[in-house]
This record gives sequence, C-alpha cells and structure tokens, in this order.
Amino acid sequence: MFYLTRGSAAEPSKASAPASHEVARHPSVSAVRVPAVALKNTAAPGLTMPFVGLGTGGYNGDPRVGYGGYPECWSDDCGNYTTQAVFSWLAEAGGRRIDASNSYQNQRAVGQGMRLSGVPRSEIFLLQKVGPDRALGHDDTLEQFEEMKREMQVDYVDALLVHWPLPAPSAGNVAHKEYPSSDPYCKPKTPTYDAKQCRLSTWKAMVRIFETGGAKAIGVSNYKVEHLQEIIDAGLPLPSINQCPFHIYRSAAQQRLVDVCRENDILFMGYSPLGVPDWWRFPEPMASNQLIDPEVKKIAAAHGKSPAQVLLNWQWQLGVPFHPRTQRLEHMRENLRVFDFKLGHDEVVTLSSRPQDFCKIDPRMYQCVGTKDHPNRVEGLEYL
Repeated sequence: MFYLTRGSAAEPSKASAPASHEVARHPSVSAVRVPAVALKNTAAPGLTMPFVGLGTGGYNGDPRVGYGGYPECWSDDCGNYTTQAVFSWLAEAGGRRIDASNSYQNQRAVGQGMRLSGVPRSEIFLLQKVGPDRALGHDDTLEQFEEMKREMQVDYVDALLVHWPLPAPSAGNVAHKEYPSSDPYCKPKTPTYDAKQCRLSTWKAMVRIFETGGAKAIGVSNYKVEHLQEIIDAGLPLPSINQCPFHIYRSAAQQRLVDVCRENDILFMGYSPLGVPDWWRFPEPMASNQLIDPEVKKIAAAHGKSPAQVLLNWQWQLGVPFHPRTQRLEHMRENLRVFDFKLGHDEVVTLSSRPQDFCKIDPRMYQCVGTKDHPNRVEGLEYL
C-alpha cells in the first residue's frame, strides 16, 4: 500500500536559505510516493498514514544557532525557522506527514508553513497532540483542541494523541508550567487527584473529539502497557496509535509494549528514530551518537547509503513508522528515500541487538520522565 500524492521529488540539492526574515517560497514540488500504514480501532474507515513524517519538536530555544544549526531551534522564539522547515518538507522535499504538538510551542508556525506550501490540506496528514505542559482532563482536553484548531487555522486534524500519561513531565523541550485542570481527578497534590481516572477522563474527551469528526483518528503517546490496560479494562474504544521512543538503543527494551499494541490493533509508532543526535549523547556501552555507531556505519558503507538511511530502513522493516526532525532540505529528501533498498536478515538482527538504553542507566533522558529514575520529577505526581 502506498500513500499517493503528486508525483516524485526533485533531486537533492543544497539546503534552503536561512529563514531569518521571510520564508523562501517556491512552487510546490510533486509529492514523494512512500509506504503507508492502515489505522484501526478509533480511526475513520480506510484511513492510512504515510510511513515517514517530519518531526517539529526541538530542544533548543536559542535562534542564534541559525536555521538548520545544531541544536536545531524550533520554538516560536526562533522566528520563522519552523515555518520554513514545514514549508520545505511539503513544498520542496515532497513529504506529506507532519508530527506536531501544542507543547512544542510552535503550532501557529506549523499551520503557517502548511498554508504557505500551497499543498492542499486534504493531501497533508497532520498529527497533533494535547498536553503534557497543559492540563489533562475532559473539558481541558476539549478546550486545548479548539485552541489548537484556531491557532493552526485548520478545521480538523488527521490524528490527535494524548502526549503523555502524566499531567506535567518536565524534560527536553517540555517545561513544567502551572495550568490548573478543571477536572478534579487531574489536580495533583489534592485529595481528589487520581492519575488513572485522570487518564480515563482525558481519553473520554478524545473519543468525543473523534466521534464528532474533529480528528480522523485518536491515540496516545508514551503510554506503557499498564496505561493501555486501563482503557481496555474500562471498556472504552481503543487507541489507533501509541507513539513511543524507538531506535536501535531502545527497541528490544520496548518489545513487550510493541507486542501488546499489535495484539490490540494499536499501531506502535516510533519517535526519535535517530536518537536526537543534535541534543543527546548516549552513555557507554552505546555510541554517543547512533549515526557513528560502528555497526551502523559498516552496514551503511555496504549499501552505499547514509547511516541515517540505514537506521530508518531498519525501522521500516520492523514495521514502526517514524518522523525524524530536521530543518535541512537535503536531509528531508534523504529521509524520504529509505524504501528503495533492503537490509539483510543478519543486518536487521545486528541492529536489533545493539546495547539498550534503559532508564536505570540513562535516567536523565527525556524519554524517562515518566519513571522514578528521572531526576526532574514533579512533586505530587504518580511515577512508574
């Protein structure tokens, strides 16, 4: 199955000019043909999602790095950087899926990039998320969604996820803020706070958004097996997606969660497929950066591909969709061209057998904010 839009992308060239003033505007190129995956459970009949997307959540708020500079700047403090990147992805690279969140503090810019691209809204698969730096709860979720549509100037989203199972993790690009919830179950440090009931109340609001046509599909993100089981036990409609960290250093570590998702027709979707190379360094025995992992480099050389392309192809062969973040046009085009070769069985096994990044050995990693090991815990919240 393929997600078809408008033809094929142009050949790689130099990256777009910095977006310090106006966004560079050119005629939209034809879209790249990429594999697609069908969504089930709480998804519109026949809905499919492009396997590859563009991530828009960065970890740096200092625009002095320049457009495309490391660590990439994606928040509204960065001026037009996000608008330029979304425009380049859609109009110059030929991508069609965008991964966004209100917690990334740039959803207006994402919406502007979509409009400037000239690509019809119907051709763009927009995935958005509510929370976690905004209040969870039934009415709060509905309010966030209405605000999201206003700020992005869209009538609907293709997929809407609950970003975290906790009200306010604080790490990476997500800073804890005080957004008091109107839902008694979602008020930490109060007698009525109940983390499980808060999640279920939030999920009921998501189901309402889906049933009234605001989102073509709904899902969750960073949910563990026990969080999914809460929805199952409550007899509520199941998510169509669970988006979680997934890369060569966090794959076997996620296997039970992947299995449970697939047993329940929930698409397991991976984020940070390259391991956030502009912001995070992994501890030993892993390479500090997945792109310089010796096994990755060896396989890349054997196939005449870049290390990033090998990592994304490996994830494709495992059936886990991805959305690497980049502001560089040549990298966007490269990320769309990962489906024209196939790793051998032994190569897939090799990459799947790399050392694993468990939270107990790397507790400061933002992917561990929902655990007791993370040092930036918010007092009064439930941790796993």
